Amino acid sequence: MSVELTIPKLGMTMKEAKITQWAKAEGEWVQKGEVILVIETEKITFEVEAPADGYLHILASPGKTLPVGARVGLLLEEREAYEAAAGAGKGPSQPSPPVEPPPPPAPGGELAVKASERTERRRVRASPLARKIARDHGIELGSIQGTGPGGRIVRADVLRALEEIQAAPQVPASEMEPPPAEMPAREGVRSVIPLEGMRKRIFTHMHQSLQETAQMTLTCEVDATQLVRLRESLLRRYEKEDLRITYNDILVRILARSLLVHPEINASVEGDQIVQWEGIHIGVAMELEDGLIVPVVRDADRLSIVQIHHRLQDLFQRARQKRLLLDEIKGGTFTLTNLGHLGIDAFTPILNRPESGILGVGRIVKRPVVIPGPEDRVEIRSCMTLSLTVDHRIIDGAPAARFLRTVAACIEEPLLLVE
Repeated sequence: MSVELTIPKLGMTMKEAKITQWAKAEGEWVQKGEVILVIETEKITFEVEAPADGYLHILASPGKTLPVGARVGLLLEEREAYEAAAGAGKGPSQPSPPVEPPPPPAPGGELAVKASERTERRRVRASPLARKIARDHGIELGSIQGTGPGGRIVRADVLRALEEIQAAPQVPASEMEPPPAEMPAREGVRSVIPLEGMRKRIFTHMHQSLQETAQMTLTCEVDATQLVRLRESLLRRYEKEDLRITYNDILVRILARSLLVHPEINASVEGDQIVQWEGIHIGVAMELEDGLIVPVVRDADRLSIVQIHHRLQDLFQRARQKRLLLDEIKGGTFTLTNLGHLGIDAFTPILNRPESGILGVGRIVKRPVVIPGPEDRVEIRSCMTLSLTVDHRIIDGAPAARFLRTVAACIEEPLLLVE
């Protein structure tokens, strides 16, 4: 029995994907649920899991871009079935060499040539898999002693010959010709990193954002003392359930509440129109090993802080595992980015197009604050800086400032969230 591996459809608008890596080798036994293939779309990198157990036969090489549903490999339950499938083709990374026409045989010599070819085929007997491995590594089958039935060369014989070749003394580097340099050597260059994959997507997206919008950033410092107390209270309340409510969980709820009050911020530009969205879908920027991604909490205004916490934890975990679907990073209407945990006080966030607003949050730090009253007094308070970037083409300074003031008011007095 065989199971086909195809390019999965990860979102409604997805049409194709690029194969970036096979996580398993040709002919390797794969168990159901193991990561077998890594693909890349314009937005995400996704790890494809094996849908069944079987020996892997690869039909499409890394680097190829294929449409959704395209067949890229097979999982075969029996070894004999795999060897038959592998022997039927040369594999994805072994293109057929150009065929050169044979020299014309001498008069009366054509029968002798054919007889010689038949003798050669009878002399070298090998399994399809052994032939493929030998061909992939440039090993002459005639130089291998077969241990299979009737002297047939099997996989183990070829692998043993390959080990002997690899163990042989290597030619000293001084006697080898230097490989052609990919780029001229430059003094002081530590490394050259190709601009590809997720980094290339971020490069393009950020550049387009700054080119296509008129970005304006407003900042203000807020008293976050009550926000800190609210989080500490929630940590105590859900301690037995092992729920670690984060500041991002609370801030997503605050942003959702504020966008309900200021719908003009929950907007995008489409052509020559301003579209104000009914749904409030808040993206939260998170760091990955190879870049940045913004999973989206949909309908955040309808969720409690605990529900937002569960949603974010699920999104973040699957993002690290490269298991996010394309639709889970699209369709956001506003973005939150928090660098407070890295000790940053304030920064200028860049719009996550096509959204028209993004809030940057800095660290919470204790500072002396003047408390106004009949007799002003100074207290030590927990403070944070907010940085709101908007698209000034469609959002003026005053509406942006009022929205930021609403966010600040909810941080300073979180009881406003229950109104």
